[in-house]
Amino acid sequence: MTDSTKKSEPECSSKGLNRNHLKYLAIFAMLLDHIAWILSQYYYDQPWDFSLTVVFRTFGRLTAPIMSWFLVQGYLHTSSKKRYAIRLCAFALISQIPFSLVRSNSPWGNELNVIFTLLISFLILCIIDSALDTTPKVLLTILLFALSVVCDWAIFMPLMVLVFYLLRDKKRGLIIFYSVLSLLVVIADITILCIRGYHWYWELWQLGMFLFIPLLLFYNGEPGSRAPFHKWFFYAFYPTHLLVLWIVISSLRA
Repeated sequence: MTDSTKKSEPECSSKGLNRNHLKYLAIFAMLLDHIAWILSQYYYDQPWDFSLTVVFRTFGRLTAPIMSWFLVQGYLHTSSKKRYAIRLCAFALISQIPFSLVRSNSPWGNELNVIFTLLISFLILCIIDSALDTTPKVLLTILLFALSVVCDWAIFMPLMVLVFYLLRDKKRGLIIFYSVLSLLVVIADITILCIRGYHWYWELWQLGMFLFIPLLLFYNGEPGSRAPFHKWFFYAFYPTHLLVLWIVISSLRA
């Protein structure tokens, strides 16, 4: 290998967190969050459960921002936005029955899973970058935001995606706007709790969304291993772990 060849190769940094690190962290956080949800549904009368639920759900708040961040990265770097959207749609449909079973013990729930929310967010980015006039862009964007109301992480995930996309080259501004959005999530959940007559501090684990900020600062922008396994594992994990959780919940109900 010549010196000129060596110079043409990009150097890989071993410091920080790469894409695969963050994706697997999101998967682990999601699993803990959903386990905590089961604990809160069936064992909330146990003194240890509240503390464990708070820890698990606080850590679980990492999943949505990491997913939103990499949706933007996928949008920016995909070779085919059409195939990307089709893939999101396919796995959203595959995941819907397991998601509904976990949420309502019925295959026909009244809420769509988070991959539908990611799909809506992806379509919003496509509309923003399209050649449409301003008025159709605004109307279609509002329509998609309204559609997200029937999805998991309604409104907030599309907003996160927009913040990450529009401020992708301005990290300081991105962190400020993300922090404001995270605070709004906390305030909204506390408000809903108070309206329903619950203690306001029961949803303070939503502050776990701020844990994404140090991860973003440590993200080195590198992909990690490009093995196909890493690309497909998240898609497969989501419906599979929901199905396993439903089996566990069914056994608890029996």
